[in-house]
Amino acid sequence: MAGLLTHLGISLLGFIIICFIFYKTKLKNKIIYGLGFAFGNLAPDLIDFGVLSIKTGSLNPDKIMTNPLFHTLALLGHTFSNWLILAVIIMSISWFLYELKKISKKTFVMIIILIILILIGVITHLKFDAMIIETNHWI
Repeated sequence: MAGLLTHLGISLLGFIIICFIFYKTKLKNKIIYGLGFAFGNLAPDLIDFGVLSIKTGSLNPDKIMTNPLFHTLALLGHTFSNWLILAVIIMSISWFLYELKKISKKTFVMIIILIILILIGVITHLKFDAMIIETNHWI
């Protein structure tokens, strides 16, 4: 539970910091950027714990972590290169749509900023996981 509380706290703090960084933008954009960071920070655990909690119908970490699918999903969500590949795919699709004049330059820039903030959130998540697991603060 300490890992979840840590990541929720970091997500909230990051949300507030990002809202201050983008203080000149519209309120809607500040919230979207902050939620992008928060989502990026929570997404790696949402992939393994979230999917398996829905599949097993339980929030019990012991039941989730003993599921044979857990390690595969954990590897998928906790590998930064997978997130980079997904980011490149989304950036390529948005660039293609921008070149076809299907989205505006403002929307294109917003998508790029959002992808970067999500990746920063993922990096933050992975670094804190490594720090917590390697130094064994709460486990």
